[in-house]
Amino acid sequence: MSKILIVDDEQSILDIISMALRHEDYIVDSCLDGFTALEKIKEDTFDLVLLDIKMPKMDGIEVLEQIKEINQDIVVIMISGHGNIETAVESTKKGAYHFIVKPPDLHEMKLIIRNAIDLQNSKNEIKKLKEELIESNKLIGSSNHIKSVLELIKKYANSDSNILITGESGSGKLLVAKQIHLNSSRSEFPFININCAGVTESNLESELFGKYTNDKIVTPGKLAEAEGGTILFDEITNLSPEVQSKLLKLFETNKYPVSGKADELNINTRFIFSTNKDLQDEINEKKFREDLYHRINVLLINIAPLRERPEDISDLVKYYNEIICRSNNFRQKYFSGEALNFLMSLRWPGNVRELRNLVERAIFSVDKEVIEVEDIEIPETKHTKILNELINKNMTLNDFQNESEKIFILKMLNDYKYNISQTSAALEIQRSHLYKLMNKYNIPLPSKLKPD
Repeated sequence: MSKILIVDDEQSILDIISMALRHEDYIVDSCLDGFTALEKIKEDTFDLVLLDIKMPKMDGIEVLEQIKEINQDIVVIMISGHGNIETAVESTKKGAYHFIVKPPDLHEMKLIIRNAIDLQNSKNEIKKLKEELIESNKLIGSSNHIKSVLELIKKYANSDSNILITGESGSGKLLVAKQIHLNSSRSEFPFININCAGVTESNLESELFGKYTNDKIVTPGKLAEAEGGTILFDEITNLSPEVQSKLLKLFETNKYPVSGKADELNINTRFIFSTNKDLQDEINEKKFREDLYHRINVLLINIAPLRERPEDISDLVKYYNEIICRSNNFRQKYFSGEALNFLMSLRWPGNVRELRNLVERAIFSVDKEVIEVEDIEIPETKHTKILNELINKNMTLNDFQNESEKIFILKMLNDYKYNISQTSAALEIQRSHLYKLMNKYNIPLPSKLKPD
């Protein structure tokens, strides 16, 4: 039931409006001056305030300003026996929802109040949904690194500069992009995620730019859909050099051509880009345009791999454990201290995504309330199978050392999808040393393999 405060220096007006609104089942409070009204608003919660403009000591416009300082969400409707256009405009500029002239038409006033409260309820629902969306997409962890990333999200949220998010696969780049959008002034507009692997020269126009016929939209395209909001170009290095060239002008000018329309269209959209690759390596190998790199790398957020912030693992396990159990109506389960220590000792090449999958698998497969180390299954790979077979072979120590080192390097390269920078970082060796080991064991990069 909605609660309304009526503020007017005429007792007769208070009595008439109070009686009418109580008849509509509103909870009604009233007072004769602005000072008392402000005290009531500080002490109690009101959905709507009917506020007289002309009052002694403190006029309604001043009271309105202070109400908005106390609670921006309170709906305020101004009432006055001396109404004019200038006063109405001034009050709405300062946050009033509507302006009613005395003596009020009670039927019209009730309709305005009903519409105002319905609108506010809708806004409250949207605000609640937004808070839930932020919560469901939040970054989990208490490490200094995650705290630093959260600070950058807050700092960059309302910037229209291009933002580049870097990090390994599964580290949370999409979550960071969503958090930037949800914490920005663009949050009420769309967030469009474009998978760059699916954007080719042949479908660029239909996928991104859209199509017009006689100045009417036939196919809107992702750029039009994102108007006012945010576009994430996910894994930007998957774009071919040809597509990179065509998009460079878009990122420089915020304009793009549309088939069937003579003039280019302007776009009011913030661009975010993500990549799991070393862009400098991509530039050196002529896979990524250097001018495009400088265009997209204005503001940078790097997400460290999970292996570099193991202190976040216990927070992540607890979070995923709770939401997975709750969403599946399972009795709450727990990971023992030893199990958590074991998880913190792992390398996690798949980062947070891999950890979540393991937690979910353990929750579904283990019937006990407490999950122990022995309950945690690490999926076997062909490399672990080969290593197990190697242990049982008849060979010298030197041969075993060489063979096992080769298997380990192959496993690491496979885990990090042959990304030399990430693999050497995980091995804690120089890139040049990794290349030497690959040469020693005749391990080529996939790009160097000759097609059959």
